[in-house]
Amino acid sequence: MTQPEGESNEILTVSQLHNEVAEQLLAAGIEDYEISARRIVEEATGTGFDLLPLEERKPVTRRVVSRVDAMSQRRASGEPLQYVIGSWGFRRLDLAVDSRALIPRPETEVVAGFGIDVLQQMSDSAENGLLVADMGTGTGAIALSIAQEVPQARVYATDKSEEALALARSNLAGLGTDAARVSLHHGDWFAALPKELFGQLDLLISNPPYISPADDLPKVVKDWEPRTALIAGEDGFAYLDVLTQYGRNWLRPGGWLVLECGSNQAQRLSELAIARGFDATQIGQDLSGAWRLVAARRPLDDVDPSDLEAATDALKAGALVVAPTDTLPGLLAKYDDTEAVEASYEAKQRPRNQPVPILVSGILQAEELVDLDQRSRELIEEHWPGALTIVAKRRHGADPVHGGNTLGVRCPNPGWLRLLIDQSGPVTGSSANLHGVDTMLNAHEAAASLDGEVGHVVEGTSEGGLASTVVDATGDSLIVLRQGSVEIRCD
Repeated sequence: MTQPEGESNEILTVSQLHNEVAEQLLAAGIEDYEISARRIVEEATGTGFDLLPLEERKPVTRRVVSRVDAMSQRRASGEPLQYVIGSWGFRRLDLAVDSRALIPRPETEVVAGFGIDVLQQMSDSAENGLLVADMGTGTGAIALSIAQEVPQARVYATDKSEEALALARSNLAGLGTDAARVSLHHGDWFAALPKELFGQLDLLISNPPYISPADDLPKVVKDWEPRTALIAGEDGFAYLDVLTQYGRNWLRPGGWLVLECGSNQAQRLSELAIARGFDATQIGQDLSGAWRLVAARRPLDDVDPSDLEAATDALKAGALVVAPTDTLPGLLAKYDDTEAVEASYEAKQRPRNQPVPILVSGILQAEELVDLDQRSRELIEEHWPGALTIVAKRRHGADPVHGGNTLGVRCPNPGWLRLLIDQSGPVTGSSANLHGVDTMLNAHEAAASLDGEVGHVVEGTSEGGLASTVVDATGDSLIVLRQGSVEIRCD
């Protein structure tokens, strides 16, 4: 570079220094050479964005030139600008960043913002504060933003990488008094959390690794950012799977799960959250309009976890279970257990040639059993979870009990029931009553009316009302076989 002030008769100004850096980066093939040059000069001179134009004619010192030269060489080699600068903005924070953790990105600001909005809505009723877990915290961007913007929040930030936690710790030190409400925990996902948080979290939030090894990453990401913070199993879904599977029980009823994901993963993740018993599921967009956020809530009306566990064990053992549903108490048997299904027919005294509806946790389980056309998918998207039964062609030939080639499938509304089905597999979903007899609304009373032994009864009472609406989707046109609580019109 040109000699700085004090080394020759030629004076190097801030403007000239910026132009030389830009030319160097352009020659090196750096696409954002202009932005990179500006940020490097700003950092080296200590001049903010707004002041830089006013400082363009100001001479620079040898120390500044030396620092600029070192940073521009790093950037010219392809190193991310954020790592070169050593810090980066995230919401209201200025975070230290380096190769120990992923670079905080604008899409993650949206994820943090959603979590902050949820917490702020809870804050009025949070007499004892709000409990938050930020899983895989990296730089600490999400955790520190929540602590800074939600005074009632107590934040537990975890990471498997000790190096990443060290970086988060340095950022925590700059948070001021809000840092007292953040603690850092080393370990693999939920193993890192204090056990007393189980079932108590108001918010579980994460930007986990969600990249597949086959994904074509930009060179600046692939070559510089930590691979362990990017790659998640064979298809990029491994940790999203873990967080939805185990996260629910770490939340209190009414607590929220908020996850960042790839734009091609959002729909699948949303369906998985529904299947695992969450409600109020929604997909959000990042600043570019890509679907990069999935949020879901643990239902307020959850059953006792021990009740759910006992019901799951009973079903897996081949026993019958009676449980309150969103319509009437249901008589549940594992659908892939023919003996259990036959026992449910006997308990109801139902003729074998009359099919019973099958309850599924969501569309993924439904597709394992029946063929769903576009018409069915549209109805499912609008009415599931809910009181809509779709009759479709069975995938694997005739049913072993009723002998038919069609099957009615329904995704029930109670989140705990979907979780039960997700853990045990699809179950029969006929009402818990003798054939032709009105069903009792209380689960225990309904179970007592059956002609047979029931392995477990889930506590609770159904709201009653109309049964599910049944739509036949096996023909050229949709036919409403039974108009129930969901109004369907088929033209």
